[in-house]
Amino acid sequence: MEERIVDDPRKIKVKRNAVGGVEDATDALAAEEGEAAAEEELLLELPEGVDELDEDLIGLAPSQLERELERRKKEAAEMAAERDKLLQSADALYKKGQYRDAEPLYAQAVVIDPSCEEAERALWLCRTEDLKSAKRLSDPAIAEEFSAAGDGVRALVLNALGAKLKAERDALEQKAAPLRERVKSAQSERRTAFIANRNYYRVRLLIWVAVLCVLVIATSICGSQIVHVRGNTPAYLTIAFGALALLDLIPVIFCTRKYVVAQRFVSENEKLDSTEEGAALAEMEEKLNAYALLLERE
Repeated sequence: MEERIVDDPRKIKVKRNAVGGVEDATDALAAEEGEAAAEEELLLELPEGVDELDEDLIGLAPSQLERELERRKKEAAEMAAERDKLLQSADALYKKGQYRDAEPLYAQAVVIDPSCEEAERALWLCRTEDLKSAKRLSDPAIAEEFSAAGDGVRALVLNALGAKLKAERDALEQKAAPLRERVKSAQSERRTAFIANRNYYRVRLLIWVAVLCVLVIATSICGSQIVHVRGNTPAYLTIAFGALALLDLIPVIFCTRKYVVAQRFVSENEKLDSTEEGAALAEMEEKLNAYALLLERE
């Protein structure tokens, strides 16, 4: 029978009996008589990059476990070599001041090894042109990525550019505040008119739909009486009500189209970018959100 003992999270001790871990009735009887089966003890050490035994390794035979750990060790070594190669190429470009060319190489190195502080630090040095420019940090995508960066990198960047970022944020907020009021005021005025227009066509649509329902019911009733009542009156009424129902479809279709357009105006009015000023405000709000992400831990 096989037994695993994990004292050190980086070392696994495996014990197995002489019959390869299969215990039958004979083994049980021998144990009762005090005859201990011979055991083999293996000590396996986890490779670099594997901090503890994960669920994928539990249940593997010692030979399988050893092969899997060796495979992981080899894979970790290959990734480390690829990371170092990228860093070497990126460092050469960085020293020449070619930040835009070095940036994607550092970014790839971070993807390969997210724990590599050297690559992450160099990546943000490139994005800030060696801590001299905060221009690209206000980009929403970069700001979101910065908010998830390590504390060391955030402290490095904010110590150098935090004051500048705050000044830019305050200036943008002062510019956005009056525009925000104008856009909201105009939006509110248009909302009132658009909702009134929508309700106008909604009421008329409901009226014409109600009339159509009455005409259809009347046509059905008159049509059902054709075979029960002598004379042509039920047939004439059926034709008349049917023709009126068809005519009623014209205002129903007209009011439906008008109502859909009016509803679209109401929905579009709620979007900031529906007007030129609103689009400008939406862009400012997006940048303000970016500054909030950049400075959230200040």
